[in-house]
Amino acid sequence: MKFVKIKEGETEVLVPEHEKGPGPKCTDAPIFYNPAMEINRDTSISFLKAVGCRDMKILDGMAATGVRGIRIANELNTEKVVLTDISKESVDLIRKNAEYLDIEVYNESVESHLLVNRYRYDYVDIDPFGTPVPYLPTALRYIRQNGIIAVSATDTSVLCGTYPKKCKRIYSASPSNNWCRHENGLRILIGHIVREAARYDRGVIPLLSYYDGHHFRTYLRIKSGAGKANDALDKIKTYRFSEIEWHVGGETGPLWNGRITSQKIVDSMEPLGTLTEDTLELWKNEAEMPPFFYDTSVVGKHLKISPPPLKEVITVIRSAGYKATRTHFSPTAFKTDATTEVVLKAF
Repeated sequence: MKFVKIKEGETEVLVPEHEKGPGPKCTDAPIFYNPAMEINRDTSISFLKAVGCRDMKILDGMAATGVRGIRIANELNTEKVVLTDISKESVDLIRKNAEYLDIEVYNESVESHLLVNRYRYDYVDIDPFGTPVPYLPTALRYIRQNGIIAVSATDTSVLCGTYPKKCKRIYSASPSNNWCRHENGLRILIGHIVREAARYDRGVIPLLSYYDGHHFRTYLRIKSGAGKANDALDKIKTYRFSEIEWHVGGETGPLWNGRITSQKIVDSMEPLGTLTEDTLELWKNEAEMPPFFYDTSVVGKHLKISPPPLKEVITVIRSAGYKATRTHFSPTAFKTDATTEVVLKAF
């Protein structure tokens, strides 16, 4: 296997020779490396800086080349960083990449590692190829009180409704392949984690959640206690989508209908590498907005008119005394606390 040296952030590592971009060409090698997930890793560094990771014990549970965990150890001031992977080839490469750092490396699955219970971790990263569902029970059970789990899902077509039966099997939820499908998918993922955590009398508080092209990502604070679990479960709902709007109670879900991002956290985050100021601004602006959004193309089609520019629609809604902002889920959509009647009048 050929390796090349790459630099992400302030860190240089060896990775398998690869082509740029997502997809199977990034996973053919025995050691997994996906350059398209650099924004995922850049966001991890910015997020951990924002929450304050000085006293954290951190586990990268699916380390692959080790690039994420090695960056955390190299670029952040943390108490301990541990990397584990089931691939011996990956572990050999990690040890080579991390020989100058004080980290621990194990050739184990994330579930086995947590069950051995060497440490109670403050932060556990679950970043699989596909669904994270098989790895969640152990992580949720053994994360420290007030700890954080970071979860990625790359099975976006399942969560967004292309394969509804598979979504039902894996996530015990029904998706909707409509204009809100990406937010639906992210909220189904969070909803599943909330229900899984409740089995262990643990509650979940989302700190940062987003969709980026080919993956979902969510960072969740875990709180112990039946009361915390019940509080989180109270925010699980189903929805019904009509031609342009949505209502609680219906066939889509169950899904999380609370906040998916903490305003305080995202306000503290800084641009880093592929994580741009524009992306952070979108996350900041929509952090306290209600679930779901209107798409100008969908509303325009409903009204049988050419949709006005997005900026103008937002300006008109704000001038009527409501909140309105662009959303990272779609370049032609906006979130607002205005009623559908107000939105249609704005058009």
